[in-house]
Amino acid sequence: MTGAPVRAAKASSFAPSSSRSVRGAALRVFAADGDETKDAAKDDAFAAVKPTKAADFKGMSNEDLNKEIVAAKKMLFELRMRQSTRKEYKGHHFGILKTKIAQIRTVKREREVAEGVNKRDSRKMKREERAANVYL
Repeated sequence: MTGAPVRAAKASSFAPSSSRSVRGAALRVFAADGDETKDAAKDDAFAAVKPTKAADFKGMSNEDLNKEIVAAKKMLFELRMRQSTRKEYKGHHFGILKTKIAQIRTVKREREVAEGVNKRDSRKMKREERAANVYL
């Protein structure tokens, strides 16, 4: 097993991640160096995940919509990684993020329809955007 070394220090300096009792003696397992800061930053990002409405995105420019899609897809990827590595996650965030992406794409398509862009040209533009940015 490779990774950051686990410190064996006073119980007061680290928050124990688990505690077991073996023959009366309490064993405490502490988090490795740097684990707490990484998880805290990710938890803060997922704390901002709230249900949205399509009307929230109608006032935004197309560039801002693309940035929102990229951010939501990256969060969705992080959420999948947390699930696969069996870390703590909230399952309802999957639905919220997928719904957010769908709402943004709907707003973009409504704008294209208003401009008179047909479906074929819309798909062509979408392919070109994906070629420029993998996350779209």
